[in-house]
Amino acid sequence: MKNGLYNKKKIANYNIVSLEDRYDLLEQQNEISDEVWPEFILHDPVTISYWMRFINAFKDYQLLIMDEKEILAIINTVPLHFDGDLNKLPDEGWSWGIKKSISDYDAGREPNILMGVQIVVNKKHQGKGLSSIAVKEMSKLAMENGFDKLIIPVRPSDKHKYPLISMEDYLMWKKDTSLPFDNWLRVHIKAGGEMIKICSESMYVPGSIDEWKEWTQLDFPGSGSYIIPGALNPVSIDTSKNQGIYIESNVWVLHNVEKENTSKFV
Repeated sequence: MKNGLYNKKKIANYNIVSLEDRYDLLEQQNEISDEVWPEFILHDPVTISYWMRFINAFKDYQLLIMDEKEILAIINTVPLHFDGDLNKLPDEGWSWGIKKSISDYDAGREPNILMGVQIVVNKKHQGKGLSSIAVKEMSKLAMENGFDKLIIPVRPSDKHKYPLISMEDYLMWKKDTSLPFDNWLRVHIKAGGEMIKICSESMYVPGSIDEWKEWTQLDFPGSGSYIIPGALNPVSIDTSKNQGIYIESNVWVLHNVEKENTSKFV
């Protein structure tokens, strides 16, 4: 297992530390992260089962961008082993990567690639360019630990505004003729990332009707597809089974780390 050593440093007025150094900030990290996501996302079974497992296994791969007082942005990653064709990364995306990292860790398999789990910008500090800084720091983290590739199952930030549009069609939309329409995908492309493929089952959130009512503050009087605030596509409700299921598509993005760091981030 590579040591996730990361040199503490300053970027402009920001400090960057890992949870290995500042584990006392874990609770604050989790609170900031929970505030950003829609409630139903926090009930994904993989999140519930694996979140603290990968945090504790890979403390040195969890970075915090801070000022003197608080966390400004969060960078969570996991190292894993993948020998397959990157153009055929699993459709299970986010869920697959987290489970694979723990499986590799438990089996003692040497990781050869870094996967980005999430980048979260503190709600109080959004709109300051921190997301772009975080992408670059995630790439640097990979490079400094000997990985030449960083893969990320990106959750397009603006897709929730267009839940009835398929991900395939959404990715065809452009901004200024060449860049992706989606803001978060544009950040990755500008940083040198390459969209590889859609991971169509990246996140799976099942729940009872009452649970979905609690998570969304909405009523579900009959079976059908419902548009939920924050969801990238409709939630399928089946009252006869007392079940609602949300399956989320993300987009696999590849960053060739060494190339990016020599050409863009120096």
